[in-house]
Amino acid sequence: MDSSTIVVSPVTTIEKTIVMEGVSTWVNPNNGFTIIDLKYYADLRKRSPEWLLTAKSGIPTAEFEREYGDKWIVYDGKPVYGNDFVESETGNVIRGPIIATRRARLVSGWDAGPTDLNLAWVLGLIQPAERRVTFIDEYYADDGDVDDFIQIVSSRLKLEWLKLGGFSLHFCDQSVNTQSSLNKKSFADAMRLHGMTPQMGEISFAGRKKAVFELLTHSKSGRPLWLTHERCILLIEAMKGGYQYPKLPSPSAGGMYKEIPLKNKFSHIANAMEYVCSRINAVSSEIPYEGKRLPRYSLV
Repeated sequence: MDSSTIVVSPVTTIEKTIVMEGVSTWVNPNNGFTIIDLKYYADLRKRSPEWLLTAKSGIPTAEFEREYGDKWIVYDGKPVYGNDFVESETGNVIRGPIIATRRARLVSGWDAGPTDLNLAWVLGLIQPAERRVTFIDEYYADDGDVDDFIQIVSSRLKLEWLKLGGFSLHFCDQSVNTQSSLNKKSFADAMRLHGMTPQMGEISFAGRKKAVFELLTHSKSGRPLWLTHERCILLIEAMKGGYQYPKLPSPSAGGMYKEIPLKNKFSHIANAMEYVCSRINAVSSEIPYEGKRLPRYSLV
């Protein structure tokens, strides 16, 4: 570690011990209980491709995961990003301390409006040189309390993320500019009272989705350009399938899905994430002489 990096340790990482293939143990940090995690392939008879093909035949993937998988929550819809998101330390999830270069930038994504009950915020750490984003914090509320929501986010930036500067760019849903019919104030007005300047993220879903896929499907230095820290539990669940295309209600649809994702708590946190990704090119632009003495010049 050199002087150009900053380390933040936000959570305690769970250390898992692999006993044998399909069997691992770990200690719950909250109560000290030892957990034994047993996978279906701990059984030698269930490790062959032939068994897996037979077990999966004729049943939906969600039903197979409920019966044999290790997912407690399995979604019936089609994941928006699930096929390209890998929940592992070699994939899109990082654990332990967060390491940032001193030129890294904090970027917030907001999905909110003056009349929305569901408010979502994510914090990304962008490394300009690599054009990589790592999401390191999140917050979600479903009570529509705008002032309280912004106050909590502001406090996190100023206190918890002070080591990384505490200053963030803010990319938002365009509805933040919509005035409330009650007090004639917008969500953006409330943000400005806390020193936050809202900027608009990509409006179209297609544009936001393309920006996320560009990062998910490209790597640099052996790691994907889209990463999230393990503390972002809601965002991870959204990427695993909580953010999904719902099935069409008609029986004649034959397993077809709607073209617009289902609106739920996962979609709000995912939208906030998409606003950050949609503006990564602007954030990744190097600022000439940033942090350096300006060159001498003369007027002619």
